[in-house]
Amino acid sequence: MNFRKYLKIEDRGFVVDMTALVDIAFIIILFLGIVSTLAPISSINVELPKATAEKTSVEPVKIFVDKDGNYYIGRKKSTDEEIAKFLTERKAKALVVVADRRVEYGKVVHLMDIAKRSGVEEINIATRRGE
Repeated sequence: MNFRKYLKIEDRGFVVDMTALVDIAFIIILFLGIVSTLAPISSINVELPKATAEKTSVEPVKIFVDKDGNYYIGRKKSTDEEIAKFLTERKAKALVVVADRRVEYGKVVHLMDIAKRSGVEEINIATRRGE
């Protein structure tokens, strides 16, 4: 038997089609780009309690209280005096207290007292929508 007549004389080499690999890599990069924009902006870890009430229509000042009872204006850790000065300078009429559900009740009341002394008329406590 002579099998040499079935062998190809030209050897073109091994060719790998990269189109599918490039498509998958593009989809993964696109997915990661979209997901990264949906990440929460606030870096302060606050776990909100649940409530069924609707949100307010006024754009108020937000002050965060973490689980250890520290106060934050934006991302900056603040003292009682800094909060009072901030609220007085901004002439804030509405305040939202974004407090962790595990924070001591007295810390939130203390913040509300500072806000009232600084001229804030409306104080709201942030919650998550829930049952």
